[in-house]
Parts: sequence; C-alpha cells; structure tokens
Amino acid sequence: MTELDGYRLIGDIETYLDDAAALHEAIFDRPWSQDALRDLLAMSGADGAVILAGTRDPAFAGFVIFQCIGDFAEILTLAVAPDHRGRGLARSLVQQVFARARETGAEKVMLEVQDGNLAAIQLYESLGMTAFDRRRNYYKAADGSHADAIMMQLFFDN
Repeated sequence: MTELDGYRLIGDIETYLDDAAALHEAIFDRPWSQDALRDLLAMSGADGAVILAGTRDPAFAGFVIFQCIGDFAEILTLAVAPDHRGRGLARSLVQQVFARARETGAEKVMLEVQDGNLAAIQLYESLGMTAFDRRRNYYKAADGSHADAIMMQLFFDN
C-alpha cells in the first residue's frame, strides 16, 4: 500500500471490481463489464491496482489493469474518476505498473491510447513513453464514429 496525500494505492483490485466496472462504464464509450475485467485479471501475468480516496469510508478514485508477460508489460486499461483527476493519480497508477513490470523482468511497457485523449498522451509522454505505431479506426464511439489508437511504449534502461 502506498500513501498519496489523502489517497491510498493498493493492489487488491479483486475486491473493487464492481467499482472498477462502474467507473469504466461512466467514462468510456464502450465500457468493459465486471465479468470482462475479471476475465482480464484471469489472464496469465495480469494484475491491477486501485486508488482509494480518504481513510474512513474510502471512495473509489481509479484503477489500472495490466499484464506482464516475458520481456514486456502492457497496460490494458486505466481509469480515474473525473472528480479525482488532476491530482497525479493516473501518474501513480502508471508508475505502479512500471515498478511491477521491472520486478517481473520486463524490458518495456506498452499501451494503446485514443487519439485525441491529450491529457493521457501528455501524461504518458511525461513518463518517457513514445508513440511507435497507430491502429486506424481502433476505437468505436457510441455514436458509431471511430478514432485511431496510438500505440506507445517505454523501454527500461537496464
């Protein structure tokens, strides 16, 4: 568990899957259900972390699910509740993934981010990640429109 100025980062995501699914539904056009998140966590090398706000009756503030396989790790999904944004929580979640990836011997971390999600892209770039490819029309919005996925990666210095 890590303390973050009124927040706690913990690794027990299984306990909070219903909160994670509710947050995913609230902020993504095509959200993943609790069962889908559980299926992600059942994959080999998958893990996650959550951030809770406060100590008494803590509020669910965000989560990350990632997978470490062989020499790389991939961030599968990351979400921070809108009323908890701008406090460095997403940065803390990504740094948690970096730490866990290094522990497992990964040489790099990869992710996909929706083109146009400038806050996320800027965060990932500030952490040293760089774009290396693009998946055209990867994300489909509820209105039927599409957006590209920008593939980003960070190689660890060993």
